Formats: sequence, C-alpha cells, structure tokens
Amino acid sequence: MELRVALLSLTAFALAASAIADDPPNGRADLDKGRQAYSQQQYAEALTRFDAAEQAARTGGDVALLVECLRLRAAVQRDSADTVHADQSLQQAADAAANGYGESSRELAAVLEEIATGARAQGHAEAALAAIAKAIKIRDAQAGAARAGLARDLTLAAVLDRQAGQEEPAMELLKHAIQEWSLPAIEALAGIYRDRSQYADAEPLLQRAVRMREASDGSDAAELIPSVDSFAYVEFGLKKYPEAEAAYKRLLGLWEKNAGADHPMAALTLDKMAEFYAFQHRYEEAENAATAALALRAKAYIASLNQTGRVLLMEAKMDDAADLYSRTVRIGDLAQTPDDVMDPPLRIYADILRRMKRDDDAAAVEKRIKEALLRKADREGRRPAPGTPPQ
Repeated sequence: MELRVALLSLTAFALAASAIADDPPNGRADLDKGRQAYSQQQYAEALTRFDAAEQAARTGGDVALLVECLRLRAAVQRDSADTVHADQSLQQAADAAANGYGESSRELAAVLEEIATGARAQGHAEAALAAIAKAIKIRDAQAGAARAGLARDLTLAAVLDRQAGQEEPAMELLKHAIQEWSLPAIEALAGIYRDRSQYADAEPLLQRAVRMREASDGSDAAELIPSVDSFAYVEFGLKKYPEAEAAYKRLLGLWEKNAGADHPMAALTLDKMAEFYAFQHRYEEAENAATAALALRAKAYIASLNQTGRVLLMEAKMDDAADLYSRTVRIGDLAQTPDDVMDPPLRIYADILRRMKRDDDAAAVEKRIKEALLRKADREGRRPAPGTPPQ
C-alpha cells in the first residue's frame, strides 16, 4: 500500500514537472516586472527581466515583445551610462523591427528616432542625422498616418542641422514640420528668426505658439515660459512697448507661480524689465525692477551664507564662523537687505560673539535685532511695551 502511494506521488510529480517544462516562458510578465524594477532604479533586476523577456520573445516569435524589451533594455543601459550596450540594444531592436514589420514600418521609424536621439546626446551628429533621415523617409511615405512622429523627426533633424551651422536647411525642415502642426517646430523656427533679429517673422509664430500652449497646457502653465519670454524679446525688438511690457509682466508672474517668487529666474526677468524700462528712459521703473532683482539675489546669497555658517559651527570652527557672519552682515547692509532676511544670521552672529566673550560686539548686534523688531511692530501697529525682550 505504501509503495503504491509512493508510486502515485512520483507519477503526479512527474506529470506536473512535464507540464511546467512544456509551458512557454511568460515574457510579458517578465517585461512588466522589468518595468517595475526600472521605475525603482533597480537596474540589475530590470536587465535580468528584460533579458528573460527577450528570450521568451525569440522563442515564441513575438516581434512586438522583442522590439519592446530591446528598447527598454537600451533605456536601462543608457541610464546606467552604458552607452555602448545601449546602442547595441537599439540596433538589435531596429533589426527586429525591420525583419518583423518591414523596412518601411512605423515601428522601425520609432526605433530609428531613438537611435538618432541617443547619437545626438553622445555628440555623434553624423550618425544622428543618418538615422533620423531614414525615419523621416519612412514616415513621410505613409500617407494618412499620424503625422506627429514625422513633425518630431523633422524638428530633430533641423536642430542637428542648426548645430552644424546649417541654418537654411534647418529652416526648411522646420517649415515642413510646422505644416504637420508641430508646436516644437513652431517654437524652434521662431527661435531662429529671433536670434537673427528677424522679429517680424518671429512674431506671428510666437503668437501662435503661445495660443497653442495655452490651449494644451493652460494659461498659467510652466510650458508657456519659453514662448512668452521669446515673445517679450521680439516685441521689444519691434518697439511694440505696451505689448512687450505686458509680456514681461506675464513672464514674471509665470516664474513666480511655477517656481516661486524667490526663484533666480524671477530675478533675471526683473533684470530684463529693468533694461526694457531704461531703454525708454523710464528710469524710476527701471530702478524699481533692478532693486527688486538685487533684493532677490541678496536674499538667496544671505541664506546660503547662513547655511555655510551653520556648518562651520557644527565643525566647531568658531573663528571661521564669526568671520563669515561678519561678512554676511556687511553684505546685507550693502544690499539693503530687509530686516526679516537678516534676522536669522544676526541672531546666530550674536550668539557666536557671546560664546567668544565679545560681549560689547554681541550687545551691538542684539540692539540691532531689537530695533528691527520694533520697526516691524510699528509697521504692524503693535509696538511692544517698554522693556519687552525681543521675541
């Protein structure tokens, strides 16, 4: 009886093993797991999964799976700075697409576009142009197909031509791309016109780009910033001052909304506005814009100095910290930095001076802190009673 049970168990085990062996590898499952690992930057695990998916695709003759896993493997290798193997994987994907879908297939064009993008990133302009030219030829021959890919490839080819100093061919490519309603092409062509001071040619393109960005991304989107910036520059160049001023103010608002009022690019925009106002002899407005830009930069610089001083204190470098905070106070004074920005470094500086037994110097800094608090209380209508210590 026991022997019979054992034989039955062995038979069941053998059948199960046979079923497992006959079951084809699940390439899609490996592909999905590879994607998950890639998203978590687990590159070794992702490559293992994509290799397994590739093997399953080759075994099962699944062209779509094969091309997809090869492209993803190339992406992992590229992110791992393994550009040699990334190029090899993309070439394998191109070969698989050509063999599986044909030499004039959209699938091959998509891989060629990735090859061109990778070659451009590595500074291999000639290889990038060769690959993108093949992609353009394939997509241009596909009447009735979606044209976004063609417009994108034309724009990339134009960028490569322009980098090579070939502006006229670049402009022709961009004009072709614009016919496909490619927003990046419109912006790129407008950029060439702007840089060549062909402001009248750039203006309608930028107006169109702004409208398209507003329609696709919203009126306050960060994606609007480059187009609005260029539009302000072009309107200034055309001496359309009211339009330029409105564009500069909008540009400043976009930076403040999307990056914060203290962002360095807000200061740079204020610099542009100062130049714009000064050119028209509107000196008071120019001074206000320049002062606001200086205040933003001073605030950022003071904050950076304060952080450096705190690190010096952690390292017990008391003399170095005292010297740094002394310079911080002088810089703040020269830039007429607001009291609220100077308050943190002044408090730390006063504490350092106390710890160094420089009581007279510490008292002077503490007096300054108190006076700043009183000024704030006056502004807010809540001056504290006499003798109240600083908060």
